[in-house]
This record gives sequence, structure tokens and C-alpha cells, in this order.
Amino acid sequence: MTLIGVWVVELGLFVLVVAALLAERPIALGATVAAIGIVAVVARSSARVWRWVTTSFLTHRTGALAGAAVLALVLPFFLRASPYWTFIATMALMYVTIGQGLNFQMGTAGVINLAGAAFAGLGGYTVGLLTVRLGFPPWLGLLIGPLIAVAVGALLFIPILKVRGHYLALVTIAFGFIFNILMNNLEFTGGPQGIKNIPTLRLFGYAFTTPPQLLGMTLPSHANFYYAALVMAALVTWLAWRLYNSWVGLTLNTLRDDEIAAKCSGVSVARYKLLAFSIGNFFIGLGGAFYAVMVGFVSPPDFDFGYSLVMVSVIILGGLDSIPGIILGACLLIPLPERFRFLHEYRLLLYGAAIVLMLLFRPRGLWPATVRRYGLREPAASFGAAGGLR
Repeated sequence: MTLIGVWVVELGLFVLVVAALLAERPIALGATVAAIGIVAVVARSSARVWRWVTTSFLTHRTGALAGAAVLALVLPFFLRASPYWTFIATMALMYVTIGQGLNFQMGTAGVINLAGAAFAGLGGYTVGLLTVRLGFPPWLGLLIGPLIAVAVGALLFIPILKVRGHYLALVTIAFGFIFNILMNNLEFTGGPQGIKNIPTLRLFGYAFTTPPQLLGMTLPSHANFYYAALVMAALVTWLAWRLYNSWVGLTLNTLRDDEIAAKCSGVSVARYKLLAFSIGNFFIGLGGAFYAVMVGFVSPPDFDFGYSLVMVSVIILGGLDSIPGIILGACLLIPLPERFRFLHEYRLLLYGAAIVLMLLFRPRGLWPATVRRYGLREPAASFGAAGGLR
């Protein structure tokens, strides 16, 4: 009965979210937002209700994940009348991929990276140059783009290794601006005009610009990219989870919390920081490459510092070093500004305000990372089974 309750809660939240996205009139939107707010307040204010929800989801974790997966798969069917919101949902999944990479750097390893947009741009521009200029197939460009982000990040790691704290942040900010200036001024990258007519993805001859026919319904062509982004985000999240629950994740947490203690334990600081920086940049570059083949166009404004701020906002809102928190942060921070479009001009101001408020009142994020435990039969305790700490 408890598992049925979990599914009912998920379905109720799903209905409220879809209703909020599709509401066109201010009254309908206000009523839906009010309903979501009331549900949130009641759940948090009632200790009994909140305890039941958290206990049920923890007890039936597999069933809850299965229910969430089913709802994610059927979302395009409910949004088929609005291709725009299907596109926004795809963007949110893309930011899940990027957010997991940035979180692996900043949350797990403590390596500050405020140039996320630049590394996403490296992936996107690589796809554009390979496909438009050299005639590579899009799927090959999608694979090479993240590798270029890793290679450039390895070169940038040389000055990064020599600085700490605020100076490290300044180095990454400077790289982001240098990348944007270069893309604006280099002729082979298209300058301010960018790269146009990037070919779309094809899978066994099926073009992703073709509206799919599923279960007797015609979905918008963006649904193809939605499902591709869903697979990509799920795979990257699974990889991030496996890395976090490995000795690599434990070592990176040690470096983040006490670098001197890690050195005294024989940990190679440079090697592990480079590993974290490279893995994170691979995920970020993958998100940027996917954006290029989805939109078919890249230009310098697509990867300016403002988007780096959005990426950082996702992990601060969700919770540093919290893998499920990144999913929550991306699914909140990307659709909300689009829903309240009249505030679009104040987007960066709102992102900055959100960061400040979260740091002041909920510094661990909306879904805080759990404390590592050892010797227990849970994913975060996998080290105990291998004879680790207890």
C-alpha cells in the first residue's frame, strides 16, 4: 500500500507541474501555482506527513525511481500541444547533464569552475566546425566535442593547479571571457554570426527533425531530442552516482575537505584534481555538443558568462555534491523563468538573488547531500563492504 501511495504522490505532483506549464490564463496559472505552494507548505509544516513521505520514498526507492521514469517517458504526450514546452523540458535535461559535470568539479572535488559556458561552447563549436566545415556526421561530432573540452581543460589546469580560492575563480572567469572574445573575432568560427545550418542527428537513417509517431499519436519533432536528452541525462547521472560511490569519489571528497590530510595519506592532489576537472568538463562539453545538434546553430552569446552563472545556480539551488539535487535544481531553474516570461529581462538579477538567498538561508541546497556512511547496505556505504572505514 505504501508503494501505491508513493506513486500517487508522484502522479499528483506530475499533474500539478503539467498544469502549471500548460496554463495560459493568469487565473489558471495563479491557481495552479497556489495549489503547488499549498502542497509544499502542508508537507513541510506537518512533521507526520513529511516523515511518511520521506520514509516511503526511502523504503521504496526502486519503485519511486520506476514511477518517475514512467512519468518522464510520458511527459511529451501531455505536452504534445505545446512544442515550446517540450523544448524547455529538453533544455532542463541538458542542464542536468551539465550540472552533474559541474557538480563533480565543485561539489565533489572542490575545484571551482566559473567557466562552464565556455566548456559547453567548446563542445558546441566543435560539433559546428566538424559538421559544417569538414562534413563529419553529427553523431561523430557529438562524441568528439566533449573530448575537445577535456583537452582544453587539461591545458587550463596548469595555471589552475597553482592558484587557490578566489584566484582560482578569477582564472576560470578569465578563461570564459577569453573564449567568448575569441569566438567573436575568429573568422573560421563565424565571428559574431556563429555557425549556422548544423545538421541534425540521425539514428539509422531517422532524422530527429521528423515528428515521431508513438502510440497512435503524432508528437512534435522536439520529442526526439527530449528522449535523447533523457537518455543522456540518465546515463550521466548514473555515471556520476557510480563515481561518487567509488574510491574516486571518496578521495575527491577528502581533497575538498582537507587537502593536507589527503597529501599525508599519499593522495596525488594534482592527479585527482585533473581527473575531476576532466570528467566534469566531459559532461559539460557533452551538454554543449548536444545543444548544437538540437538547435542547429551556435554563436558567442549562447555561451557567455551569464550562462555560467545559470549553471552554478543549478548546483547551488539543488545542493553541492547532491546528485539528485542537481536534477531538482535544473528542473526548477530552467522552466520557471520561461513560465514567468515577463521577468526575462531580469533573469540574471533573479539568478544572482537566488544564489544569495540560498547561501544565506539554505546553504546546503534544496536537496542536501547526505553524510557518507560506511559498513551499511546502502549505495553510500559501498566502501565498508570492501573493507573500508567504519
